[in-house]
Amino acid sequence: MTQQSTLDQVAKTKGAHKDVHIIDDKGNVDKDDVDIYTNLGEEVTWIADNADSSIDFTDGSPFSGLPSFQVSAGGNVSSGPVRKDAEPKRYKYTVTGPKGFNDPGVIIHN
Repeated sequence: MTQQSTLDQVAKTKGAHKDVHIIDDKGNVDKDDVDIYTNLGEEVTWIADNADSSIDFTDGSPFSGLPSFQVSAGGNVSSGPVRKDAEPKRYKYTVTGPKGFNDPGVIIHN
């Protein structure tokens, strides 16, 4: 791959959203961990396929917005950008649905 085509690929992915589907009413998701690259400006978009859910970063969020998000069944919510001071590491979060919860993670890379 040439340097220019690599730059073109990076430009296309800037600000990209990584989708995480909440697949049931117990907070289960289709990705236990999602990798986010701050230098590409990536964000997470949570999509509630079947039930109202909440997303909570109880031990600190890597994102600049609130540490908790609500998403309605059939809807979605985006994390917003990664904080400039967010450490590159795995951040556990909890997805809670009407009948249970799950603890996946977001892995921040520079």
